[in-house]
Amino acid sequence: MRDFELKKRQILDRVDILDVVSEQVTLKRSGRRWVGLCPFHTEKTPSFTVQPDRGSFKCFGCGKGGDVFSFVQFRENVSFMEAMRILAERAGVHLSDAPLGESAGPGRADLARINTWATRFFRAQLLDPSVGRSTREYLRIRQVSDKTADQFDLGLATEGTSGLREAAARAGIETSLLLAADLLRRSDDERLYDTFRNRLMFPIRDTSNRVVGFGGRTLGDDRAKYLNTRQNVLFDKGRNLYGVDLARNAITQRRRVVVVEGYTDCLAAHQAGFAETVATLGTALTEPQVDLLRRYCDEIILLFDSDRAGEAAADRAIHVALPRCIAVRLARVPDGKDPSEFLSRTSAEAFSDLLNRSVDALEFKWRQTEQRFRGDASDASRREAILDFLRVVAEAADTRAVDAIQRGLLVNQVAHLLRMDRSEVDRLMIGLRARRTQGAAPPGGGAGQAPRPVPPDAEQAAWTRVLEVLLDEPGVLEAPECFPDISRITDDRDRRIAAVVRELLDNPDGFRIADVLARFQDPADVARVMELAERGEKRGNHEDTMRTALEQIRRSLRDDEVEQSKRRYFAAQTAGEATEIARDQFASFGEEVRKHRNYLHIPRRLSRPPAAGAGTTDNTNEATSVEQP
Repeated sequence: MRDFELKKRQILDRVDILDVVSEQVTLKRSGRRWVGLCPFHTEKTPSFTVQPDRGSFKCFGCGKGGDVFSFVQFRENVSFMEAMRILAERAGVHLSDAPLGESAGPGRADLARINTWATRFFRAQLLDPSVGRSTREYLRIRQVSDKTADQFDLGLATEGTSGLREAAARAGIETSLLLAADLLRRSDDERLYDTFRNRLMFPIRDTSNRVVGFGGRTLGDDRAKYLNTRQNVLFDKGRNLYGVDLARNAITQRRRVVVVEGYTDCLAAHQAGFAETVATLGTALTEPQVDLLRRYCDEIILLFDSDRAGEAAADRAIHVALPRCIAVRLARVPDGKDPSEFLSRTSAEAFSDLLNRSVDALEFKWRQTEQRFRGDASDASRREAILDFLRVVAEAADTRAVDAIQRGLLVNQVAHLLRMDRSEVDRLMIGLRARRTQGAAPPGGGAGQAPRPVPPDAEQAAWTRVLEVLLDEPGVLEAPECFPDISRITDDRDRRIAAVVRELLDNPDGFRIADVLARFQDPADVARVMELAERGEKRGNHEDTMRTALEQIRRSLRDDEVEQSKRRYFAAQTAGEATEIARDQFASFGEEVRKHRNYLHIPRRLSRPPAAGAGTTDNTNEATSVEQP
């Protein structure tokens, strides 16, 4: 077995796809399968399934599917080899520095490994009796307990410009990796310096518990109060949330998440018992963040500390959450305090009451809109307020993710808020939508111009059935010599899959679908393998299906042979070639006709014209009534 296949099989044997997917998706068992909301597209009804016995996943909504490698490729948006490195590290499988000739360069697994080392380094600095003493005192003043600091792996970056770099050199870590992870930066005059200096360090982990980056709060008078890792192949602040690794289980259990703005706010909430809390990383709530959270819960509570921040949060929440069918509520900390300050001065009960008094995002937005027109009680002002509010709602609702039922519920909710008749709200929203799209023509012309799908050729359909059966139950075809000529498969992808299946049929011990998957890197190939296997499982009746499919393929093969013999015969006759050659062509043609009893018809356009003065013959006897020369 090639080294690549061996390594991939080792990883597949050691990594459970259910564990990997469960880090991203809340799954519930349904027979042999596990079901949940797809992480790759917005849906309200779960259509994403995992089959641990096959090591596969499939979404019947967006069509994505494959094995654990494909899942990591889609989730992380990386190449196959990068996904392989990520999973190899998880499985404890050693890969060479540049497997399969791929150019060596810092990938996600490399950066995660360096970040884990840096986390330990910063943590050791904080716990050092001398070096970290003042920072530990700062944490005590902020009422962050030792248990919380340990739980979140808080650390310390000292004031020096080369402490981390020197420690990395002693550990044998290359400078290029530190630069790629943004732990080291280069000045304008090309000097290297530590990125984080004199800062309390907050490691940022993803749902897979990888350290993807860092946030650092200044312990001095630096103008930048907070400094985050720059975006790289592993870290994107718009796609990650601080504390999500620790909050995920609580979010799933409580079916809600509390979103705050700061690292210390998140720490304080967890310390007070609100383990479902996460923090944004200096950005407004983003679509990827909502997509991440909706896998675990039904409700998001946004907590903010000012009216202006609240209005911006409400607008953003309506835009990103409404189309994703997740409820968003807003709560404001009184007197402009941040959540950590509020908790330090009150109690967990007061904080819980604050969350319970949160307001639906639509209601909050309407209150804010109404206040702007409160000084003018004219009908015109009220109408303008209503239209202003409806524009926001209509834009958010105008997406394929909001189905007719969801839109109807939304219209009902808005009608209740505005104290208007439902039909009037519906009419206004339709009008606003029409004005937005006025003059826009659908791309590519009308629906009537779409080409009709071409029905599959009978032989190709039979090949598909052969692959479906063999990928679901390889033992059906025990004699590999019965496998037809795969060069007749017209689809390149199916031909590649058939070649692998044909080769594995020679194995006296049989093969599993994992053996097939081990041969492919392209997620599209893997998805096709899983699609065929799924269809084979649904089709059932494997022996009869295989027998019928093989008969169809052989029939098509004989049809082609007869057609070729017929063409050779008439070509020889038309060209006036030597009598012996023509006789041989005719004999070959006659033999093919006799072998293939289902061949009954010769198209008139290929028939030999009758001799002058001779009577005509019907089509059925035309082939055998032609006189031999």
